[in-house]
Amino acid sequence: MTDIQKKNLTYTDYQTFSELPENKDRLFEFIDGDIIEKMPSFESSEIATEIIYHLKHYLKQNPLGRLTAPDGGYIMSNDDNPDVFIPDVGYITNERLGKTPEREAPVPPDLAVEVKSPTDRLRATRRKAEKYLAYGTRLVWVVFPETKTVEVYDIDSEDVQILGIEGTLSGGNILPGFTLAVKDIFPTD
Repeated sequence: MTDIQKKNLTYTDYQTFSELPENKDRLFEFIDGDIIEKMPSFESSEIATEIIYHLKHYLKQNPLGRLTAPDGGYIMSNDDNPDVFIPDVGYITNERLGKTPEREAPVPPDLAVEVKSPTDRLRATRRKAEKYLAYGTRLVWVVFPETKTVEVYDIDSEDVQILGIEGTLSGGNILPGFTLAVKDIFPTD
């Protein structure tokens, strides 16, 4: 992530900035009044695609909700100056989403997946995972390609679970019966 502007901006400033012609093909989050450009790497995009593939297969059999790819944003609160997060993978239940929004989803995702890119700072990535939970996201997976591990943040647990390459991700209560081997999300070299 690259900070673009740090001036304690408003959500309206964010919308105006992100709609400028020169920003049309770029992704921006709005966090704590800052506009931050999201800069996924090839590897992080590949991992996100793999996770989407497995979730989409599950959702075809269990149509409980909708997925977003690395360009789908979520408004994280209903105040006048909300944060806007763009997870690498987002899932939201049908009843919480309602009708398809024109821009960002009006509520936080139920599941957010963040794949750490080389440009992401570790501390900021972990802080963002905690903010997801504070806003009501129920499950967050933070994927670390360099160590082939995943940190699991669950709104119902105070502990962060760390899964290695032999671990298994679970959809918990929001994706009942969904499991995914950690080794299956990483590309084979």
